[in-house]
Order: sequence, then C-alpha cells, then structure tokens
Amino acid sequence: MNLLAETTTEEAFSLVDRVGEWLLSNGITILVIILVALIVRFVVGALINRVFTTMYQSGSRISRMTNVVVKKNPDAGMAAANEERRKQRADTLATASKNVASVIIWSIAFVMILSQVGVNIAPIIASLGVAGLAAGIGAQTLIKDVLAGVIMLFEDLVAVGDYVDLQFAEGTVENVNLRVTQVRGLNGVLWTVRNGEVITLGNYSRGLGTAFVELDIDSAANDEKVTEAIHAVFDALKSDQKWMKLIVGLPEASGILAVDGARYQRRITADTIPGKQWDVEREIRKRLRVEFNKRGIEFALPRFQESA
Repeated sequence: MNLLAETTTEEAFSLVDRVGEWLLSNGITILVIILVALIVRFVVGALINRVFTTMYQSGSRISRMTNVVVKKNPDAGMAAANEERRKQRADTLATASKNVASVIIWSIAFVMILSQVGVNIAPIIASLGVAGLAAGIGAQTLIKDVLAGVIMLFEDLVAVGDYVDLQFAEGTVENVNLRVTQVRGLNGVLWTVRNGEVITLGNYSRGLGTAFVELDIDSAANDEKVTEAIHAVFDALKSDQKWMKLIVGLPEASGILAVDGARYQRRITADTIPGKQWDVEREIRKRLRVEFNKRGIEFALPRFQESA
C-alpha cells in the first residue's frame, strides 16, 4: 500500500506509456509472428495436399494407361481397389507430413516470440546440440518408433482402412502416424501399437485376397454330383455382377483332398480384390448350402470324441 501511495501520477503514466509502447512494438510483432505462422501452416498444408493429390492422380492415370496398353489386370473391381489404395496412401502421407510441418513451424514461431518477450535465445540455440544429444540418448525408443513410422509410410506397408495383423493386434487400421499405429479389432477394441515394435506385419489389403472354403462332405455322397453342384455355384456367381466385381478371375475347385470313414474333403479358392475375401467366402458357403440341399448332397456330420 505504501508503494502505491508513493507512486506519483507521472510515474503511473510513464508505466502506462511504456506498456503501450511495448504493445505497439513487441506486442504487434508477436501478433504478426502468430499470424504469419498460421498463414505459413495453411500454405504448407495446401502445398502438401496438392503434392500428394497430384501423386495420387498421376498414379491413377499411369495405371489406367498401363491397363489399356498392356491389358494387364483388366478386372474392374481390382482396378478400383488399386485406385482406392493409392488414395489411402496419399491421404496418410499428407497427414503425417502436415503434422511434421506444424511442429517445425510452431517451434520456430515459439522461439521468435521468446525473443520478443525479452528472453535471450542465444543460449537456447547454443544448447540445442547438447539437448539434442541428451534427448537422443534418453528417447531412443521414441526415435526408433518415428524412424519405423517413416519407413512404414513411405514404403506403403500400411494405410488407413487396411486390415492388418501386427502380431500384437489384428484389425482395421484407423490411424497411422510417425509414432504409433491404431488398429480396431473385430470385437471393437482399439489397439495402439508402437511402430518400433512392429517386427512382422501381415496386410490382408495388399495385392489379391484369397477366399478359402473347405468342404467336409459325407463319404456316401456322389462326387460327380458334388462337382456339378460346385460348378453350378460358380456359374451363378459369374452371372451375378455384384460378386464378379469382387472376384478376380474364376473360382477353382480342388479334387478330393482327404478321405476317412465318414467324410472326404474338397477345397474351393477364389482370388478377390483386397479385403473382400471374407465376403466372398460367406457367399460361396451360402450358395453351396442351398445347392447341396437342392441336389440331396449331405455334409459330413461333426466328429465327436468318444469317452474312455
């Protein structure tokens, strides 16, 4: 209270003047720094989006030209899946690149603001080397995760929407960044796996999927009728545009694989566009069940373990 009482009117106005001068100089500068950072972040983000969109569009055009000239992989469903794959990769790389750019831009802006506030940034800049070394030693796991994430993204090992097996988790990829990959399991659990811990990666959404249906058929069934029923299902699938868009080529049926006293086995395989193999498997099973019932073909009864 005494300090306030001793403060003269002139000193109070002087303090207000100094604060006003600081706001008009340094304050405006800080505001400009923030505004410029926002503009740069927006422009860099737009450029990154443009670069990866161009990459995606160029890849799509080249792929279409290759299909026309070479007539390789003429299947429309497979071509659409490849195009969707390129789009997913472009979106994933763009998101990761914008995150890195944001960290760099705002770090520079923060150092510049500290300078305007009056903090001597020279020691901060000089100590970055030492801090970087210490951080490198103490954050080896983080650096390992980031490097693994960069490799995963740029080598297109995984993208958002893929169905993958990361050894520790299996499911649909919901998020990929430089440090972790998040996978939604079939039971709804969201698994977060550090990129540096991914040693073995199985991607069900790359290349071709394979629908695999194994049949246990009653040993008394006529195998010729079984073959006719299987090919009737194949013919029905060929005439169904919905399913032929998902199947690459034609399904194949094996001969008799194994025989015992109560059953014998046949196997059906069909190449599909990525990620659709399970849908095709369910449809083949459904159609086989109907066709077998129509022709009086019995599936083998389940085997029971006899108690001693």
